[in-house]
Amino acid sequence: MQGRPHASGNASPMRSLLDLGKRAHQAGRLQEAEQAYRDALSLAPEHPETLHYLGLLLYRLGQLDEAVDLVSRACTHEPGQALYWFNFGVVAQRAARLEEAVRAYRQAVSLNPQYADAYTNLGHTYKDLGSLESAEEAYRRVLQIYPDHADTYNNLGVVLKERGLFEQASNSYRQAISLKPDHAEAQNNFGLLLMEQDELDAAIVSYERALQVAPGYSTAIYNLGMACIWKGDIDRAVTCFNRTAGVKHNHGRSPVERFVYRSRVKHDIEQVQYLLTEGRIGEEYRQYLAELTRFQSTLNQAEHRSNRVPVMPADLAGIAPSFNKLVYVPPCETNPEGALNSHLDVKAIEARYRETKPEVTFVDDLLNPSSLDALRCFCWESTIWKKDYENGYIGAFLGDGFASPLLLQIADELRNRFPGIFGTHRLTQAWAFKHDSGRRGLNIHADAAAVNVNFWITADDANLNASSGGLVVWNKEAPREWNFKDYNSDKNRGAIYEWLKQSGAEEVKIPYRANRAVIFNSDLFHETDEITFKEGYRNRRINITLLYGYRHRA
Repeated sequence: MQGRPHASGNASPMRSLLDLGKRAHQAGRLQEAEQAYRDALSLAPEHPETLHYLGLLLYRLGQLDEAVDLVSRACTHEPGQALYWFNFGVVAQRAARLEEAVRAYRQAVSLNPQYADAYTNLGHTYKDLGSLESAEEAYRRVLQIYPDHADTYNNLGVVLKERGLFEQASNSYRQAISLKPDHAEAQNNFGLLLMEQDELDAAIVSYERALQVAPGYSTAIYNLGMACIWKGDIDRAVTCFNRTAGVKHNHGRSPVERFVYRSRVKHDIEQVQYLLTEGRIGEEYRQYLAELTRFQSTLNQAEHRSNRVPVMPADLAGIAPSFNKLVYVPPCETNPEGALNSHLDVKAIEARYRETKPEVTFVDDLLNPSSLDALRCFCWESTIWKKDYENGYIGAFLGDGFASPLLLQIADELRNRFPGIFGTHRLTQAWAFKHDSGRRGLNIHADAAAVNVNFWITADDANLNASSGGLVVWNKEAPREWNFKDYNSDKNRGAIYEWLKQSGAEEVKIPYRANRAVIFNSDLFHETDEITFKEGYRNRRINITLLYGYRHRA
């Protein structure tokens, strides 16, 4: 993790305003400190230490762009201060201005070759940029300074694993754990590496050791759940995922969000009304529904007309269950008769998939009727939809409560029924999205996996345009040198479309049908086709995605 900025000492007499600001800053009186620093700068606009301290204060307040500017100016006026350059790097890194952060950290270590924290953050920044060899070099410089630094061996292991140097990564994690046996993060990361090497029993032991040290370590609990899926222990996997969902979403405290999505409030109102009508929740939730409706009226009066509306945390106290409570999650057990349609023509489907280059096909009537009905009811009734997106759809992931025995049965049966498609690839992620009929779906992206399965479960009569509402897939793979951020970021949409145009990619448009699955190479760019569905809770378009395998193994 990136470090906090380092504060300099009072090495020389300072103006009284600067002293006042520093005392208030240290005492946590941030508004008073800010005013004192600004008053000091009005007398000496380019005073380096004042610029530096005000920049650190604004960093703490989240005003990152001005903080970067101030600390950068401090560096300009005192270019020999390694401390200033380090803090410039920290602030720029937090502001996602990674190239500037690299330049700052490199300057810090040129001034102080023993500056281990700067090398550490330089490694983190290079890793975020996808410059894995440079990240490795930075971490190894830390180990030259501190040969027994367990955290750095853990960081180095992460980079070596991402580079595919599994044996070296294993040695690095083992060294971290040898130096610090209670290093829960290293145990967890070692478990991930062992899973990729198909050493499932050893991976489970590693996660269990992490949890012995840190029983509430949600990441290790989640990863243990994934390992249990791979082992076929569905009950334990679901238990793990339910634990992570409980920690994230079932504590009942008032939300602390600074923004709320109109689409989320609209969905939650519809869902609570549905649960009350169906008798799934008691009449005590009428008051909660009234609070949601009142809050929606407040949002309708807001000046901001976008989906994402700024709010004060106090405004959210009455609707805590929408954000931090799993009000109702029904059981969704395995189907003893099997989850998939028993009449699927496996050989024909596998042949269609392999014969299309790059691979993309679709399958109709994927699930048998009872499994489809059970999955629909689970998605309608479960209050697990906690992840908001600007386009108005909301998501639920395995660790949010979406994991159910039936879903994992579907994922496992797909892999076993279609070995010609999935091969040795195992499930690596699953999620579902519910869409708002008045808004658009997912933007163009690719996924960090080997095979995608995307299937739809909302009834066909909800779709007002039978020729649309499904998926658009482009028949060119994402460049191998692009990393996850390159092909999965909304900021890069323009660059993706331009690359597709230049490469001569063509659209493969697959219209919406209930119980239709699209199976395709995960490296293919895809996006939701235009959505025109009826209003009404049960008419919301629901798509479920299963990812299998890893991109570097595909």
